[in-house]
Amino acid sequence: MSDDSPIPKLDDRQARLVYDMLAVRALADVAQALHGARVACLPVKGVVLARWLYEDVRDRPYVDVDLLVSRAAFGRAAAVVRAKEWRVFYRADEMGELSFMVGSVAVELHAEVGRIDLSRLTVDDVAARARPERETFPFEILHIDDVDHFLLLVLNVVKDGFTYANPHQPADLERMLARITPRLDEAVDRARAAALLTALRATTDWMADTHASAAFAALRARLPPADRRVFGTAVTLQRRLSRRRPERFAGPAGMLGLALASLTPDDPTLRRHGLTRVLRRGLRRKLGQDPG
Repeated sequence: MSDDSPIPKLDDRQARLVYDMLAVRALADVAQALHGARVACLPVKGVVLARWLYEDVRDRPYVDVDLLVSRAAFGRAAAVVRAKEWRVFYRADEMGELSFMVGSVAVELHAEVGRIDLSRLTVDDVAARARPERETFPFEILHIDDVDHFLLLVLNVVKDGFTYANPHQPADLERMLARITPRLDEAVDRARAAALLTALRATTDWMADTHASAAFAALRARLPPADRRVFGTAVTLQRRLSRRRPERFAGPAGMLGLALASLTPDDPTLRRHGLTRVLRRGLRRKLGQDPG
């Protein structure tokens, strides 16, 4: 090939493979740096689900690397990012979120599972059930328990207001449910303990009715009925809003979607705290302030 030959353009699947290689390298760099600061991190969602749930990583595209870290270690993790001089997009201490770039890959640290006011499930709970392994990557990671990962996916779809912001949410849920089928009773019990049975029921309805999932229809039969007096209207409005606005929520619609999501926890205290936080942070943004 001559020097002036055009560089072949990558098709989508080739580009996904290249991105995945860069993402794994970024994950290794971040995990090593955090380990040096005694910060445990758990990779979740795209970078691991592409391997655990799909035969080919190119079948599950993703755009960033998501990591859970404990709330107690969040400050140390942020100090590591600062010391490595990775470019920070945003940091929200109250939410326990930090987004930064490692090379050309976006990395997000999360000190909350979904949102802490959506359930009682914490990163510490998840980390306690995780196991170290070297099968997924050529370096050690903490492998999140499958039931916890399933509940994380449920929390994310509720938090997103059942939008199609991530078109892979239904496929991820379907495949993860198949993976935990022998442990369904355990999943229901853990959802009950985490005060997210209503969120699980809402997600099950969405998958069974909107996405014609027979597996979720079967799961629905095992769940106690949702309390329609409190949650039915909120979930119905949330799903109707998602059909009208298939993109990620923005502006007033986004605030409404988050407010409705805050009504799904089974625990009244979580509902009150979640709604208060959503409204307070939304108001601060409205006033041009950084809610932090």
